[in-house]
Amino acid sequence: MDFLQQLDEASLRKQQYAEQERAAKALIKEFQKKCSLAAQKGETECRHEDSMFFYNGNFPNDESLMLLDQKLRETFGPDSQTWVSFSDGGQGIILAATWPEPTRRAPRSNRISQCPVCLCRAEIVALTPCGHVLCVSCSTIFLRGTSCLVCGEPVAGRQNLFS
Repeated sequence: MDFLQQLDEASLRKQQYAEQERAAKALIKEFQKKCSLAAQKGETECRHEDSMFFYNGNFPNDESLMLLDQKLRETFGPDSQTWVSFSDGGQGIILAATWPEPTRRAPRSNRISQCPVCLCRAEIVALTPCGHVLCVSCSTIFLRGTSCLVCGEPVAGRQNLFS
């Protein structure tokens, strides 16, 4: 192979890599939107399949998978797990990710009263939507969807109380 052919091949590889990178960014952007919607619903995982990914001129090879995997890990960070694989038939691509639940920060309040659960005098917060009050410590066991101990209504969240 002469030098001119080597230059042509190097240029072609660079062009293919740039095209793969553009396709990967577009696919991951679409995947991010889907995962953002899942996270807003309280979910901690997301899966996306594009069965036409390789029909649209993208390159079905290990390099494509490695590039997508690298970009996905960069996007989701070290605390998440990501997967990239070919879909059945090898003409599409599957992206998947799981991420940790957000750390629950207990609400703060400057009102002090007796908690009906533990009977201690402490800072209190109100459960929403019912409005019953509990100490900050006890309120952390009432996650969204659990029932209020006082009235049995499903808890949607907690509200800080200030005087």
